[in-house]
Amino acid sequence: MLALSLASLFRLSSLVVISSIFLGCSFLSGPELMVERYMACPMDSVWNSSLESLKAYPVTMKDKSSGVIETGWRVEYVQSAGYGLLQREGMGDKERSQLTLTMKPLESNVVRLQLAERRQHWGFRGGARIYDWYPVQPSQKEMDQILNKLTQKLEGEGCFVES
Repeated sequence: MLALSLASLFRLSSLVVISSIFLGCSFLSGPELMVERYMACPMDSVWNSSLESLKAYPVTMKDKSSGVIETGWRVEYVQSAGYGLLQREGMGDKERSQLTLTMKPLESNVVRLQLAERRQHWGFRGGARIYDWYPVQPSQKEMDQILNKLTQKLEGEGCFVES
């Protein structure tokens, strides 16, 4: 009876450790915002307009056959809340964002587009690593700007974009 309960305890503790590892890793990657649009437009037009709309980001990977465009980190300075009793400013408060855009043709001249953003903030954390990048909520405003730019380009070519 004691061996059975020790085995059960071992299995339970293993499950807790493995779950903690997965939860910890997902926390480190940060939240991700994803939006989806459907477009009545040829895939080539969507691809070219997407590349044009992402010019402000450093494109690190583009694979037209799989319909994926990934960007590197783009850094921008932000105004953040002060810290401490005297509300001191942080040293170089900034945020960076990274995008993944996926296009999939569904039917003749119908494309599903998915745009996902990860965002991190550089700032005061305290502890051993006083300043570091840490995950923050993605920017809906940034996503809307990119999608509006893409929509304008495609509608200029006579395409219909569902929003």
